[in-house]
Amino acid sequence: MILEAEAERRLTPGLTPVASLLALGARSDVMHAVEGAVARNDTAVVHTMLGALEANLEERPDCPATGYVVAATHVDVAQAWRGAADLHRLAPVRRDAHDRHMRAAAQLVDRFDPFECHSPLWAMIRCAVLDVDPAPAQRVCDDYEDLLELDPGCPDHLVSMGRDLLPRRFGTWEVLDREARRAVVLTRDIWNMGGYAWVYIGALEADPGAFRRLDAELFVEGLHDILARAPGQHMANRMAAFCGLTLAGPAQRGSTHERLHHCFAWIAQDHLRELHPVVWATAPARHCVDPGGIAEDDLVRRGRARAISSLAAYYAPALDVGRRLVFTPEGIEMPRIT
Repeated sequence: MILEAEAERRLTPGLTPVASLLALGARSDVMHAVEGAVARNDTAVVHTMLGALEANLEERPDCPATGYVVAATHVDVAQAWRGAADLHRLAPVRRDAHDRHMRAAAQLVDRFDPFECHSPLWAMIRCAVLDVDPAPAQRVCDDYEDLLELDPGCPDHLVSMGRDLLPRRFGTWEVLDREARRAVVLTRDIWNMGGYAWVYIGALEADPGAFRRLDAELFVEGLHDILARAPGQHMANRMAAFCGLTLAGPAQRGSTHERLHHCFAWIAQDHLRELHPVVWATAPARHCVDPGGIAEDDLVRRGRARAISSLAAYYAPALDVGRRLVFTPEGIEMPRIT
């Protein structure tokens, strides 16, 4: 099923690769067990669990889908050991475990070439293991170009590239801007100027310093192109959450930050017809403090609260004079409360 979904480049309505979701399901039981062991710093249990999974690859050594599930599990386990900490601040046992699993994934990349397998999944893994490459800055642009060549329709690749091209990762502000503009050429048939916007969305979600090189005109044009090419409500909610929530907070009057935040108004008015709470709940929000380990029903409540709060803040003048917000098929309406 993974191989078939990948060959067809099948995407969900939210533009997530179906093959990636299937592979996530294939390793979810192992990851659930591993996360508990990582919390206890129990490297022996983690090793045992990964060994059980790798036995599947021994039975099917030439299967790129099986290999990908194993490699992706190693990457997930490495991230579990890392948590939210910077690598150089990890305790030695956690840093060693992180690097060991990343190297295991990188070794599998040598067995399954993305172009020979015609596999975006393997191109994703190659980008994911840049942390253990001896010279990641020399590879990052080429590796992401390969990924975009194999799968230009998935916006998450562009978002990931934006994050990895930040100075805190493997790029510079100049490289970030150059590659954002180059992404327009690489994905023009699908996103037009949206390629530029997607790269900067990834960068801005992680570091507001990306405003210093961003071209507001190109970015706003990119937002329009994204919503024109992906007109569903998932995308409308995703862009509304980015502009209204991720970019919320203090902004200098007349700044690029303020202009992009104000895009929330036309996105909500022209495109938003319903709320998708989980999109809002999982959107980066620097000015919100949320508890971790939230159950799914709490995730929905958090997302609804975030969305309603963002809408209420933006439409406060109308609400203050006795109007209310109503979602309709034609857009948001603000009738008076009777």
